[in-house]
Amino acid sequence: MSTDLFGNEVETAPAAPASSEAPPTNNMRMITEVLNRAVSDFGYVIAGPARRVYRRVDKDHMKQVPAWELNAVLQLIDGGQLSVGGTHLLRCGAVRRSANSVLVSKSTRSMLSRWNALKPFEKSSGSKSKKGA
Repeated sequence: MSTDLFGNEVETAPAAPASSEAPPTNNMRMITEVLNRAVSDFGYVIAGPARRVYRRVDKDHMKQVPAWELNAVLQLIDGGQLSVGGTHLLRCGAVRRSANSVLVSKSTRSMLSRWNALKPFEKSSGSKSKKGA
């Protein structure tokens, strides 16, 4: 309980936190693309308490990723498919800051190799004509 400007007791309800998180995705193409990027070249890093996601370009540089990629990486971290590793000092433009690397576990790598071996999903175009029929 708190008081208002005139000293009257006022009951305050806790404010609901604003949800800035995107809803989880089940788009397998997007998740597979993000995991392929995480295992190739330099992968991803996370910087700051706001958990901004960047992609490493080379040993010392990183660039910010689009929102869909950021949400997918954070979803995979929260789900346990990716984990946060050690700290590195990287540059994004003129700013130099510390960032934590994003690690891909062995089980996630094997899951990704199985997904990559699957035949790509093709959209059906309605009725298909068969040859010789």
